[in-house]
Amino acid sequence: MAEVLAKAISMVAIIFVGYFLKRTGFLTREAFPLLSRISLNVTLPCVIIAKFSEFTLDYAFLVFVPIGIALNLFCSFLGYIVGSKGGPSSRGYYMINLSGFNIGSFALPFTQAFLGPESVVAVCLFDTGNSIMCTGGTYAMASMVADAGERHTVKEFLKKLFSSIPLDVYLFMLIISVLQLRLPLLVTTFAQTVGNANAFLAMFVIGVGFEWRMKKEEQLHTIFSLILRYGIAAAIAALFWFLLPFSAEVRKAMMIVAFAPLSALCPVFTLRIGGDESLSSTLNSMSIVISTVIITILLVAL
Repeated sequence: MAEVLAKAISMVAIIFVGYFLKRTGFLTREAFPLLSRISLNVTLPCVIIAKFSEFTLDYAFLVFVPIGIALNLFCSFLGYIVGSKGGPSSRGYYMINLSGFNIGSFALPFTQAFLGPESVVAVCLFDTGNSIMCTGGTYAMASMVADAGERHTVKEFLKKLFSSIPLDVYLFMLIISVLQLRLPLLVTTFAQTVGNANAFLAMFVIGVGFEWRMKKEEQLHTIFSLILRYGIAAAIAALFWFLLPFSAEVRKAMMIVAFAPLSALCPVFTLRIGGDESLSSTLNSMSIVISTVIITILLVAL
């Protein structure tokens, strides 16, 4: 338990280091996009390659792909219901800000640091489905509901979807695994070396990007959104733990996924549909704090 707690505190400390360096001026807010791109497009894909290469795929694990899609659809539908009283823009806002799971930059680094390759692959497969929704699927639905004035075509959707490098790597490694092929040792060794930096860089980027701005009139709205989101997360985590027919380690990994913060793309898509991007950013940052506390407790307790 002491070792797990020390690792968990270390992960949290890295977030604080990133936030502290930004607050003291050592890093500016403009460093966030660059560091994010390195994390999402370099170190995260390397983790995916390395962990898939270490693990012989059990076809039963493929169930996590549709689960990732289904949970996003469920949360978006719930957001549609919750936002109904506020009209189209409110429905669009809740559809985006109640769905989406920050896996690559949050849940995956925790899984990578504490659990084995089997659990990491399970989380990656969930994120394959999750990414389909987070990188465009949910936004496409929300913008139509909010009547954002944009035209959406299948071609546009697919172009946006497959411009996500992590998703492309997920799909590539999934195909490689299903075909039982192996990448050259040089490739996997390189991926392992670079991927080792992902846990640190992902947590550090979260600290650099962390914002805490909440007006008094926004407090009740934000608290309601968080209670709803984490109520859903608790129900999902319980279902994962008691119903999934996998090892305790894999079920623990999926509980981490359930309590992952909101997708980092939520504020971007909220702005695009004409919603309150500032409120979405605050909600996103607060979800990071809550998720960090809950996941640390889970790792120590289970």
